[in-house]
Amino acid sequence: MTDAKPTTSTFDVVRTSARTHAPDRFYSALFAPVEARDDLIALAAFTGEIERITRQVREAALGEIRVAWWRDAFLSRGESGRSGNPVLDAFADVIRRRALPLGRIEDYLAAHADALYAEPPTGDDELLARLRIIDGTPFRLAASILGANLDDATLDAAARASGFARLGIELPYALMHQRPLLPLARAPNPYDGAEAADWRPQIAWFAAEGERALSDVRRHLTGKPRIFTTALLPLALVEPYFRALQNPRHEPARDVVDIAPIARLWRIARAHWSGRI
Repeated sequence: MTDAKPTTSTFDVVRTSARTHAPDRFYSALFAPVEARDDLIALAAFTGEIERITRQVREAALGEIRVAWWRDAFLSRGESGRSGNPVLDAFADVIRRRALPLGRIEDYLAAHADALYAEPPTGDDELLARLRIIDGTPFRLAASILGANLDDATLDAAARASGFARLGIELPYALMHQRPLLPLARAPNPYDGAEAADWRPQIAWFAAEGERALSDVRRHLTGKPRIFTTALLPLALVEPYFRALQNPRHEPARDVVDIAPIARLWRIARAHWSGRI
């Protein structure tokens, strides 16, 4: 039995999941060409469901089981039909129709599973390799859906810009679950995972690296068709995130950063209309 396209009522579940758990990617998808819009929303819902496992699950083994369920479901479905999970079924349909590489999706899931364990990156190279997979894969898949042939240099810069913002946003969750985000040499000294440690120097480093990467993205996009910018629209939120993370009243180890929906939508809309991230 082959896959059938999700019904409107079923896709409402996918849309709600994307808007709730991956709002940056959801709002970005709304500005994509109509023929790619629902596929990008399905991608947003999928990545949002995976990313919230890291935030919600305290026990690494339980989180790994949840990630493994997604991996096994994608790899075992074939032509066997629908799983009953609207997000999985919608994104599996996208994978099939768009011929997205299962190997990259498997690597993305494996990287999230590895991140659940309390092992810090060995150094900056390993940290950047994690960002390339966890943060770069959604951009690479979005570009493929849109038919935008983004080169590796642009995608690597996008992964760094998005990834360093994500590290700052996820810091309170990582400390709560005692999962080190950084190589020991980059973490507060001494690093014990406690909220009492001063993480402001690390946030400043995230911002400096992220903004440098964002400049690289802008340079790579110069003269490119607008569809290239569409694939990277979530990057429009990177600068607002860093401003919020560096607000003097923000406690990076405790406070969760959020951006009002209207402000989030406006930043993405402005990037779309101007053609500049």
